[in-house]
Amino acid sequence: MEKRKEIPDIIVGRLPRYLRVLINLKETKVTTNSHELGLLLGYSAAQVRKDLSQFDGFGKQGTGYNIESLINNLEEILNVKVPRGIVLVGIGNLGKAILHYKGFEKL
Repeated sequence: MEKRKEIPDIIVGRLPRYLRVLINLKETKVTTNSHELGLLLGYSAAQVRKDLSQFDGFGKQGTGYNIESLINNLEEILNVKVPRGIVLVGIGNLGKAILHYKGFEKL
């Protein structure tokens, strides 16, 4: 039986920030590196490399990270591509605002 690698909670907590920055970078670039990600997130390049090295196959030394591939991997790790049903209870002002939010149309 294969032993599952434990990823520290602090690293798991940073993954959504990486994902958000990568989605923004995808509009203008194909690849990025740990230095650039660190600058955008306020982390050191070493921290970025350490965080992403917890997961196998996320880039190669000297070539950086393919943004699209890294996004796909992070979405899989974070399990954000799974459709989820929701129930809205109560239709006060907040409920009405949620119902009329146009951002849900593309989901």
